[in-house]
Amino acid sequence: MIPAPILEIVGLHKAYKDNLVLRGIDLRVRPGQLVCVIGPSGSGKSTMLRCCNRLEDASAGQVVVDGIDIMHARVNLNEVRQRIGMVFQQFNLYPHLSALGNVSLALRRVQGHGRAEAEAQARFALQRVGLAEKADSFPGQLSGGQQQRVGIARAIALQPKVLLFDEPTSALDPELVGSVLQVMRDLRAAGMTMLVVTHEMGFARAASDHVVFMDGGVIVEEGPPEQIFGAPRQERTRAFVSRYAERA
Repeated sequence: MIPAPILEIVGLHKAYKDNLVLRGIDLRVRPGQLVCVIGPSGSGKSTMLRCCNRLEDASAGQVVVDGIDIMHARVNLNEVRQRIGMVFQQFNLYPHLSALGNVSLALRRVQGHGRAEAEAQARFALQRVGLAEKADSFPGQLSGGQQQRVGIARAIALQPKVLLFDEPTSALDPELVGSVLQVMRDLRAAGMTMLVVTHEMGFARAASDHVVFMDGGVIVEEGPPEQIFGAPRQERTRAFVSRYAERA
């Protein structure tokens, strides 16, 4: 039996005045899936992702997370955002807080845990991303890859139902990308549901369960990675994938 989607996007539109960025997105992500969203810059990928936790308000459509319509006027956004973790391109860490402080802050302020409990959960999250020994280090003492892994630890510490990644490796030097992608592979193996906007085509091809190709604010094609990268059905997908193959 196929499980019901834990994240469902229906008829999603987003416009900035006369600029229509999303033109009717329909997408379903099932529990435990790693879904990668690929496509050229400006295709609406990040905007779609930001609509999934109301960092952007959609112009029309529906986003349902774990049975909750997050577009509803009466929805509790603080509660919803605990179900939807977010990892950004830029790490967005507080420079004056240690790695432990950055990860434990939301556990204390949003979920109301005491310091000892919050720090215990934060240490476990840092351990999961391979940074247990860096708990007392400040962002300025960490590499970009380590800072991004702290960002991932901060997101998973809240035990979200879905984890959203917006180009998580785009701000990293090439030699630091692998450590972040490995953490994402480990999370997938542990059953985390993830929706990932990425330009890392090798990762999308090798690690994802489902690949979505977007262009011009619409989903042009979606399917298993072997279809999208090996036998795409749409000409626009073929052109995009062939450019990736030439660079690989």
